[in-house]
Amino acid sequence: MSLKRLIDVGTVSQLLKKNIINKEGVRILDCSYDESQYGKKPDYKQFEKELYGKFDRILAQPCPSKRLYLSGHIPQAPHVCIDVATYPSQYERYAPYPPDVFQEYMRLVGVDPDEHLILYSRGKFGGMKHCSKMAWLLKAYGHEKLSLIDGGFDEWKKKGHEISKDDVKLKVSCHSLTFQLNLLDSRVRGQFEGTVDTGFPPTVKGTHIPGFKNLPAAELVEEGVMRSPEEVRDCECNLARSHSLVGPSCRMVNISGLTLHGFKPDRPTVVMCNLGVQAAMLAYAIETVFPHNPIQVYNVSFSFLVSVSEALSNLTCLLWEKPTLPSKGTVKCCH
Repeated sequence: MSLKRLIDVGTVSQLLKKNIINKEGVRILDCSYDESQYGKKPDYKQFEKELYGKFDRILAQPCPSKRLYLSGHIPQAPHVCIDVATYPSQYERYAPYPPDVFQEYMRLVGVDPDEHLILYSRGKFGGMKHCSKMAWLLKAYGHEKLSLIDGGFDEWKKKGHEISKDDVKLKVSCHSLTFQLNLLDSRVRGQFEGTVDTGFPPTVKGTHIPGFKNLPAAELVEEGVMRSPEEVRDCECNLARSHSLVGPSCRMVNISGLTLHGFKPDRPTVVMCNLGVQAAMLAYAIETVFPHNPIQVYNVSFSFLVSVSEALSNLTCLLWEKPTLPSKGTVKCCH
């Protein structure tokens, strides 16, 4: 079904009357959020230890935003909450999860990959703020079939449409959601794995960003020339790599192409490295094989994360008399 990016409450009412919502590839989601939670950032260390990605435990906790939803909402709409869809990191109130973690929340909500999602919220700015936030979060994970209800829940009530107070629970999706991204780190294996020095300060904890897979740009070249598009896509072989690529000892490594890395041509792609140079090479190779793949190079890459981390730490020291953050910046990465 084709729906506009911004739809009016009358259109939604007709979809409900025709029994299309939750039946014919269209879902409606209530994104109501209690703005008093803006300044109540949970302790990020405790959250990481006890709740990170554990949506059953998060959803079992009292939720002010859920209370807003239960006070009245559009029929057949389950509630989705920004506080559940994101997590508190050291520097961010609403940090995005890696795609594979985020998809678990969407599965629990009952969202299938090809469905058109209609989002709404309530409150200030015509009730459009929080549904817009959720829409862009979904869009960041690659979901394009999105519509917002113009005027939100307040407009729905104003027009006299039916209101429900049910806690709507949809059937948990058994699908692997397609709005994931291809996340590729093009650095040599040793830097990705932590056996080769990156040159970054010791305050950088870990060796790569969660969710990224390693497809080294160096392995796109054989005997001084680029591998063929077929090899870039499907290559599977063993190759002895030098000390500079794999670490303290030369060893045999498996060289594999995009297919064996789980690359999906229909998903948006993000590539990164240390400075954005090797990533550009990998991006060009991918574009040669899959010319229609939406691909972006994270230009400043890993070096930017390090500098931002340290800058934020220094800024904190200036603004706070007794800073609660570490005196040195750290970048949260996987080991």
